Amino acid sequence: MRADYIKEIIDKYGDLPYKCILFDGPWGVGKSYAISQTLTDSKNVCNISMFGIKDAQEIYHEAFFQLALNGKKKISEMTSRIIDIAADISQEMDVVKKVFTLLIKEKEIFLSSSEKFNDLHLIVIDDLERMSDSINLEEVFGIIEELKKCSNVKIILVANILELSQREIFDKYSEKVIDRVYYINEPSENVDWKKLNIHYGFINQFLRKHAVKNLRTLQKAQNFYDDVKLKLKDGYKDEFCDEIRLACFGIVVESIDNLYYKEPEKNQSDLEMHIVQNISNLLEYRVNRNYLQGTRISRNMVELLKKYYENEIDLLEDEIEVEYQIFIHAGEKANFYKSDKELELVLPYLAESIKHETNIAKLMRYADEYIIWGGHLQIDIKEMLNEYKERLHDIIYAEVMKGKIEYLTYGIESFYIQSPINKKIVKELNEDIKKEAVKAYVEYLSKNAEGEKAYQYSYFLREFASNNYLKDSIRGAVDALYNEKLFPICGVTEEKYRISQNIMYVLYFEDKNRLLAYCSELKNKCDNMANHRINVILKGLEENGQ
Repeated sequence: MRADYIKEIIDKYGDLPYKCILFDGPWGVGKSYAISQTLTDSKNVCNISMFGIKDAQEIYHEAFFQLALNGKKKISEMTSRIIDIAADISQEMDVVKKVFTLLIKEKEIFLSSSEKFNDLHLIVIDDLERMSDSINLEEVFGIIEELKKCSNVKIILVANILELSQREIFDKYSEKVIDRVYYINEPSENVDWKKLNIHYGFINQFLRKHAVKNLRTLQKAQNFYDDVKLKLKDGYKDEFCDEIRLACFGIVVESIDNLYYKEPEKNQSDLEMHIVQNISNLLEYRVNRNYLQGTRISRNMVELLKKYYENEIDLLEDEIEVEYQIFIHAGEKANFYKSDKELELVLPYLAESIKHETNIAKLMRYADEYIIWGGHLQIDIKEMLNEYKERLHDIIYAEVMKGKIEYLTYGIESFYIQSPINKKIVKELNEDIKKEAVKAYVEYLSKNAEGEKAYQYSYFLREFASNNYLKDSIRGAVDALYNEKLFPICGVTEEKYRISQNIMYVLYFEDKNRLLAYCSELKNKCDNMANHRINVILKGLEENGQ
């Protein structure tokens, strides 16, 4: 039954013989939404969510406040004065309600007040399955039985019975308490998408292709897109934003509802088929195959969105800008669907971008696209690859020499490179640059024991020695640092002491016994204070377990 039917039932509820009905169905199908839409303009309605209620007797409390006091000036004035008195005792509303409960027995007053109801009053009790375990469902049913006896009062229960923890009690007493159960398993065809901030044209087309039944899932998908949209520049074309939205919806729907996930067959024994099915069930595969066929955004963009949704990364404007430029120059359709001639028009743009781009992440992405599509066209890309390697090397090396060693520690996966050729290039360049940087640091320090640059390079070396991804590049490359000018012996200032401390840290890591032997030799020809400084640094290294 569709959620649309809820309105029809509620509209004629006053004429139906039932006193208590239940709308049952899966979460997110739109039961609560349809009820809320139907009763928006109704005055004599009490809405109660069992989620968060600590005592079943609060049902009487809510019914009394929302229905019995509704439009009753004298009672309202009386209760207002009582609340004011209680408020003087405490500003906390919970305490106010407790004091008020002591002064007036809400159950009796509500039951008495209901005798004067001349028209239909509805009590909607939602989230029955989310009720606290400390509340006994049998007591709730007892309260509902009492409320059913009230004049012109009818009850609407809303629940997902499959998720009800006190199922045995429900099965035992529901037949007596609940007069009719309506099972809602399809969302409404008349959802006010505007109120959910979802574009009607988009969602109408989306739902024609994808049978999503959970409104909450769609709301979460819209929220995710709204989040991503904050990172999209105002000048981006609508087509790009539309495809980003489609990807966002696909990612959320498949993450929550697993719409296109296929359970493995029980008798499936063929290993190859099993592997194929596992691949086809990967989230990114399901999204690309079922939601994004014919779109122009790259799979890399989808991967970025997926990882952002899963809180693995932040979504950076620079990365989006790269994907947008690739999208723009892809033409009117995705590169996958282009002919050779159409792809040939895209490659010159990518080649120019490789020649002039200074952002490392962007440069890698442009090269990735060029390598992938150039490979499919079987063109000679050696010259462009050489230019790319040279540019990428120079840019990364320059950043590393400024101390930004994170470019060497991110790992290939962090740059979302797809091409195996590009992955190999980046990996090899990283290894080369590690060694080149260490060599440059050591050569400079072997000749310069003082100054800001010497301190920076000594610090960078220490960072290399401390980093699991970089420390191997130190091995066998620091012999030139065994220079007594770099140790805290003569002409020591605070800056020089810090330089010596960093260098001894590196040497201690590289070969502890060699450093200790060298320091013993130095201490034989140094004054007492030099000995003391060396011992202090060595003691610190020992204590820190270096």
